[in-house]
Amino acid sequence: SYFVGGNEKYPNDGGFALKGWRKCEVDNAAIYINGNTGTTVGNVILTDKDGNVTVVDKTWTFLKDADGKMRIMAHHSSLPYTPGSPVTEEEVLAAQKGWGDALVKIATTYDEKGFDAAKAEAEAVIDGGYGYQIAPVLFKPT
Repeated sequence: SYFVGGNEKYPNDGGFALKGWRKCEVDNAAIYINGNTGTTVGNVILTDKDGNVTVVDKTWTFLKDADGKMRIMAHHSSLPYTPGSPVTEEEVLAAQKGWGDALVKIATTYDEKGFDAAKAEAEAVIDGGYGYQIAPVLFKPT
C-alpha cells in the first residue's frame, strides 16, 4: 500500500511513490551502527516533476539478514514542524479587548432581550473566540 496505494485496509493511502517524484536525496544527521543493524536520522529531500521540493524528517533502522541483505526494520517519516505565525502584543491586547467587549454585549443583551438572547450571544462568543474545537481549553470559572 505505501508505495502505490490501492489497499482497501488503508483507503486514505494514495501511494507515496505516485506523487511524481523525480529526485531523492538523503541528508543524514546521524548514523548509529551496532552489530548487524544501522540506524539513521535526518532528512530526505524530494523533488517532484514540477520542481517543488519537499523535506521529510526520516528515521530508518536497517538489519543485515543472514544472507547479507540489508532490510528496513523500522521506518518513520514526518513533515518537519512548522510553527504558526508569531503572536504580537497588539494581537493579545486586541483579543483581550474583544473578550471584554463581548462580556459587556452579553450583559446588555440579557438586560434588554432576556436570557435566551444572552445565551445565544454567549454561544457565539464561545464558538468564535475560544479554542474548544482545537484542544481542551484551560478555564476555571470565577
